[in-house]
Amino acid sequence: MAPHSYSIAPVQSELNMTLYNKEVYGGRGTNGVTTLVNRGPIGTTWVFSWPVTDGPAGADANVVGHLQGTGVQVATYPDYMWHYSLGLVFGQGSRFNGSTLQIQGTSKINGEWSIVGGTGELAMAKGTVRRTEVSYTGNIRISELNIHVLYTPM
Repeated sequence: MAPHSYSIAPVQSELNMTLYNKEVYGGRGTNGVTTLVNRGPIGTTWVFSWPVTDGPAGADANVVGHLQGTGVQVATYPDYMWHYSLGLVFGQGSRFNGSTLQIQGTSKINGEWSIVGGTGELAMAKGTVRRTEVSYTGNIRISELNIHVLYTPM
């Protein structure tokens, strides 16, 4: 009888990190556009590519990736709510260069999204992203992203 070969699945890893994103709604450096403006109370849609840094905005913060995706307004009462479909694409200068986290969920500006998948080193990711507004000045919003993820390194 021939021996059977098998492999043992890798163990999951846990990662907690804090990153920051910068949203520019108009003027120089705009990084999101409205693609559909609904005349009703919901349905406005926008597409964006927000830079993600390893520290708050400033000269010493390094861009480690981009949050790229869409947002659709799904409610106005009792609060403005948006449904997001996002990819956090890690780039050069990041420990996870070339990997992604797939993120989605319905939330307010200060809310939580689900991590529903990942690629590269972050394969089979699941977890949460808590987004908290740090500042909103003029047409620029800076948000803190507290990321907690379990993944299976490949």
